[in-house]
Amino acid sequence: MTYDWEVAYVDDEKLVLRHARDKHFAPMIVCDSAQMYGWKVGDPIRVDGALHPRRELQKQMGLPLSEDDYILHNQHTETRANIRKNDFEHEDAWEWLKELQDEGKVK
Repeated sequence: MTYDWEVAYVDDEKLVLRHARDKHFAPMIVCDSAQMYGWKVGDPIRVDGALHPRRELQKQMGLPLSEDDYILHNQHTETRANIRKNDFEHEDAWEWLKELQDEGKVK
């Protein structure tokens, strides 16, 4: 199992992951914030549930998106958190990430 991501920022309902190699960021909205209990900046994270080509086709055709999840595994706490891809898409997570970067909270 490869933990390619690390926690770059965490609050009650959202977190930002930083890819270990290329340093790209990914904002995430957690379904249940209790799943992130004890998560800290720097914790190694494995992400299961990569984007499926079916979702990209659904977006292009304007169809409702399927209810798929990402599952984040925290190596330090040995816990996992579920991220609904639809929440991620509709809550404007990328705009929230930009605000954090503008405020200097994520570098």
